[in-house]
Amino acid sequence: MSSESRLAALHRALADQAGQPVLFGDLVRSVWGDEPPAKPLPALRTLVKRLRRSVDDEIVTDASGYRLVVRPPGPQQLPADLPDFVGREDELGALAASGAPVLAITGPPGIGKTALAIRLAHRIRDRFPDGQLHVNLRGFASGPALTVEQALGRFLRSLGVPPAKVPLDLDEQIELYRSKLRGRRVLVVLDNAAELSPLVPGVDGCTAIVTSRNELAGQVRLDVLADDEAGTLLDRWQIDGSSEDRAELIKLCAHLPLALRIAGAHLADRHLSDYLADLRGDGRLDALEIEGDAAVRAAFALSYKALPDDARRLFGLLSVHPGTDFGVRSASVIGSLSTEDTERLLDVLARAGLVQKTGERFQLHDLIRLFASEQVGGEGPPALRRLLSFYLATAHVAAELAHPTMKRLDPLPVDVEGRSFETADEARAWLDAKRPVLVAAVQIAPHPFASQLADVLRGYLVSSGYRAEMALALTAGLATAHAAGDVVREGAMHNGFGQLHWLRGEYADALKSYGVASELATTDHMRATLLNNTALLKRDMGDLAGAVADLEDARRMSGEHPDLHVTVLANIGTMLGMRGELRKAIELFEEARGLSEEHGLELKVAVAAENLGFAHLELGEFDEARRHLEAALTFYQETMAAPFSTPNVLVNLADIAAKTGDHAQARTLALTSIEEARKVEDGRTEVEALILLGDFAAAVEKANAVGYSVGRRRAQLELARHDRALAEELVREARTSDDRLLESQALLALAEATGDAAVAGEALELARAREQSAVVARAEAFLAQPPANGGSTSS
Repeated sequence: MSSESRLAALHRALADQAGQPVLFGDLVRSVWGDEPPAKPLPALRTLVKRLRRSVDDEIVTDASGYRLVVRPPGPQQLPADLPDFVGREDELGALAASGAPVLAITGPPGIGKTALAIRLAHRIRDRFPDGQLHVNLRGFASGPALTVEQALGRFLRSLGVPPAKVPLDLDEQIELYRSKLRGRRVLVVLDNAAELSPLVPGVDGCTAIVTSRNELAGQVRLDVLADDEAGTLLDRWQIDGSSEDRAELIKLCAHLPLALRIAGAHLADRHLSDYLADLRGDGRLDALEIEGDAAVRAAFALSYKALPDDARRLFGLLSVHPGTDFGVRSASVIGSLSTEDTERLLDVLARAGLVQKTGERFQLHDLIRLFASEQVGGEGPPALRRLLSFYLATAHVAAELAHPTMKRLDPLPVDVEGRSFETADEARAWLDAKRPVLVAAVQIAPHPFASQLADVLRGYLVSSGYRAEMALALTAGLATAHAAGDVVREGAMHNGFGQLHWLRGEYADALKSYGVASELATTDHMRATLLNNTALLKRDMGDLAGAVADLEDARRMSGEHPDLHVTVLANIGTMLGMRGELRKAIELFEEARGLSEEHGLELKVAVAAENLGFAHLELGEFDEARRHLEAALTFYQETMAAPFSTPNVLVNLADIAAKTGDHAQARTLALTSIEEARKVEDGRTEVEALILLGDFAAAVEKANAVGYSVGRRRAQLELARHDRALAEELVREARTSDDRLLESQALLALAEATGDAAVAGEALELARAREQSAVVARAEAFLAQPPANGGSTSS
């Protein structure tokens, strides 16, 4: 069989069981039949590497085989084409025929840049079978523009990158974006860009369509519509009248498509001659011969004046909405109207051409939004407050359901009630759908809404990996809180920045942010909370002694706050466990459980049970460990905490199964744990499951990606058994960080790598002192073996 035939056979064998792991042995038989190569596994690995380069689908290395994951269809993000688009054939033809990597369309507002870009994208989309990306960068809007980081995050997620895997560094994001596009044919539409940016792919096979009011290299700069094109547009809308009247309308609208559209909508139930009389009477008509938006504004004004009073009022109020589009519910809150009245008035505005409707969503052109903002008057701030109240109240309810363990500022009294949700999944779906508008709302919100909303969103943005959005929200919230002299909310924003820096691996900056927050703290409860956060950060930095010291201070401060006190007790127990003081840790976990039961903290009771299960597991007391873990699992599965808490319990139950000889059950539980962990982007638990499955290299890679140093060391322990240098490095790291559980394990790995019985004896002594039964058993087995050739047997 030829090399290419073997490649095809491998692909077929994986594709036949797509999504399922195929055993190494089965793949070898499928490719080589009864005549396998002398070294089948290395030969299979080489063939898999070739296949990965030749197919779009992902091939995942599993514990005992490979799994083919079919790449989903590419993103299809183009907005619908305008059915009444006319003209621009010369520009369309030139752009469609161009082989340039960037097709730039520029011109003044209202000239039809977006319509042409979308028409062009639909005309050439067949050339890009791997998908089309689209974003409105809002470079010229009155509200906040979309940042490069926000847009890159959206694109990367659309290209299949989970939020938690989006790099922290902008340059790394750009490189990942381009690497995802290499070898693909993807069309990227960048609407309302202020300049050419890294969002332009710069990759062979991909093309960007960019619209801008600014001059761009290689641009097609749009002029106003020609007489015949404007006439065709009027024909499409069945606007009757004499040729002279039609010509005058086109002239008064300055041949601008947007002005003609507004006029066309206004003429649906009016005579052209009457409309022209009104248009001539506008005091700005002497400026209509020139460039700019005067003609558009004249058309706006006439349409606006023709609206009934309630529609005019809602139109002006809609300008306060911070997002690119909105639904009926948001509009009804802004207008303080019933759903029925809102739907009726939005229909009036859509028929007048002042609001665009796409499906169930509505939006305002940037120029129309600006015009609307000039009409709103004194009702604007109260309308914005109503909308912010609605978003804040709803986000708080959603956050409590989706992320129940996250500590937040006390709720603000609000003017409007929020939505309610039945399940955590429904709450997360709302947060996903509203994320762009919620972040935009933080950026325009006055104090105290900005910092309050930023704090409410923190748990969601952290867990979902939206770090660019989190930075924008915290920056806006910090600015308004600082300006208002609100030290409580200012401290909350610095606490958020501490968390953000921690996620980015910027430990010094994280400590600084937590320090500033501590200086601003006004209560022992807040100071204890920050000490708890700092301790967890120091743990990840390898400073267990500093972590325990901070937690002991937090313990003294948190006594009057049972919920926080229980959390601190549990964290001290975890640190003591890492230092090998497992019996002391169990005492603290039992104390935490008792306090939780006393104060009705049901979730904390389950967390304490989970901690007890892990401690007994480390001690080798498997029946006791299983009892506690199963109790925790039962509670989690019956509550909203299940998605986030279940994966870690499953991986610990898998560990028990492995250590008690039930390897099939261990594998099943570990795979289930990975599946559940990936749903909530729980990279740490995924690392632990990969270790149990024996995929140590993948575990190290994942641990590095999510900044999980403890898991990285655990994975490296197994690799160190055959790598003396790595084993020595782990011994040094354990002693530097005071991780005593790791120290005995690393010493044993060093003994196994070198055959040194003296080192194994040291590991055994430490493990016995710390009651690490698994390490004790392995060290005793090692010492019971005859020394390996070349191994040291010095004593």
